[in-house]
Amino acid sequence: MKVIGATVCLLLVAGALTNHAAAQSWNSNGPLPRAGHSMVYDAGSSRIIIFGGGSTDITSAFTGLNDVWRLYGSPTPLGGSGLNWNLVRAAGTPPSPRGGHSAGYDPGSNRMIVFAGQVGATTCANDVWALANANGFGGNATWTQLSPSGGPPPARNEQGGVYDPGSNTLMIFGGDNCNNVPFSDVWVLSNANGVSGTPTWTQLSPAPGPQARRSFGTVYDPASNELIIFGGYNDSGGYFNDVWVLSNANGTGGTPVWTQLSPTGSLPAARANLSVTYDPTSNHMTLFGGIAGNTLFNDAWVLTHANGMGGTPAWTEITPASNVLPLPRAVHRAVYNATSNVMTIFGGIFNPPPATALVTSDVFMLSHANGQ
Repeated sequence: MKVIGATVCLLLVAGALTNHAAAQSWNSNGPLPRAGHSMVYDAGSSRIIIFGGGSTDITSAFTGLNDVWRLYGSPTPLGGSGLNWNLVRAAGTPPSPRGGHSAGYDPGSNRMIVFAGQVGATTCANDVWALANANGFGGNATWTQLSPSGGPPPARNEQGGVYDPGSNTLMIFGGDNCNNVPFSDVWVLSNANGVSGTPTWTQLSPAPGPQARRSFGTVYDPASNELIIFGGYNDSGGYFNDVWVLSNANGTGGTPVWTQLSPTGSLPAARANLSVTYDPTSNHMTLFGGIAGNTLFNDAWVLTHANGMGGTPAWTEITPASNVLPLPRAVHRAVYNATSNVMTIFGGIFNPPPATALVTSDVFMLSHANGQ
């Protein structure tokens, strides 16, 4: 859970298209400020579930978190209290405190699945956990450590991780070993929720694609079974602003193949530790924020035809319509509500290196987040 060129952080930003609005909310009884946490969304209950992260600069002295929070409700204009935080007092032994991990949510079993992450200043994990009754319905939330067969992938953090509920598969690409060695491997965990069968790791072997990297944006299109990545960082190659698509990403349907897209339009600046969301209906990917060197961003961009199908991919920068804009930040997380077309962000760092990182606990919502 590293911030590239800075201390640990996490970012979620809200802006708005012309004639669209952004809303901010906070709650003094909510979670500690943090970065590098995981954040998933349950459309059925309209609840966001957050796990872990780091509350200080973990590059030198790791202060990780392993608490679980739910965010629900509707915001009132500019600083209202319509959003509510709920601390989840889960049963069972929880995962060790961590940041930079991957998480997915399975609405069918109401489970949040957590993989890997940074658990110390130079230590990564490769364990898998499931949080049952994650949305607060059906019983008390309960942690269980899963014991997958196969693999496992080498321990890592800041990898790209996405979950496909249709096939119950967690997909992993890249990341870092917590000692500045990035990966370019692809792994899938079948039966990932631990309910329908034994979880099993399988390494996929697509022809070489993206350069090894960490701290990039990752989304998944379930209709085409494609994983899409943008940006990231490599210790030898610097920052990226390229877009790659992995077909047959969940390990079914054919041989996985990497394809680099060549979007038209002005390109977002190369960066890492950004947030991205995806709207499968419009095939649009939205990104916000990130960091490159000592520069933090709070710009928002939309990539059309993001999976490379249906037309030529094109980048467009979202123009804010109000002065309510999140501070520049990085290592944040974001989720997307496809029904309301809203991106929600939480947390992150908002001061560039070499200053000591300042983490935040603010929440922003971006309306018309897919650019339409």
